[in-house]
Amino acid sequence: MNTHAELREKLLELNNQTTNFISELKQQLVTDVPSLSLLSYFTHSINLTGKEHEESFLIGGFHIKNLSPNTFKNIYICLKIDTENQYHFSGKFRNMSSSNNNEMPVTWIRFDNSNDEKEIWFKLADNKQLDPYESISFSDMQVTWGNDEAFTCSIVGFVYTEREVDGITSLNSINLSIN
Repeated sequence: MNTHAELREKLLELNNQTTNFISELKQQLVTDVPSLSLLSYFTHSINLTGKEHEESFLIGGFHIKNLSPNTFKNIYICLKIDTENQYHFSGKFRNMSSSNNNEMPVTWIRFDNSNDEKEIWFKLADNKQLDPYESISFSDMQVTWGNDEAFTCSIVGFVYTEREVDGITSLNSINLSIN
């Protein structure tokens, strides 16, 4: 009978150890998983033409949502446009070298930050910041291309801040393959 009582005591001890282990794991999961502070994504619309010598185009926006109680300063975005085809990129931004003060106010300034021709970089203008639980957008970006040949393109977005120096990849990307 002594063995039965010892076995019962050992099982109770193991059960308590397992319960404690599971509690510790749950606690570590809660503290070790970094909370998502910024979220970015694309919205877009495409206009395709079948007429010769006309251009097709994509109009889109890149949106950044602050999901945290923190304010983000020094916000940079990188749009990586991967294509072998000819295209033209435009949007509501001013170039870093622009000295025309009569331009309409813009939120984003384009600058060169890479030797990679596929990357287009922007920073928030005029020391703007992203306040807690607010959103900011890079609106009305436009990619145009001729319909003389097939067009394939991929656009991925990245957000960088003083807290996110490695960058955060957008939730979605834009992928086009038009024959």
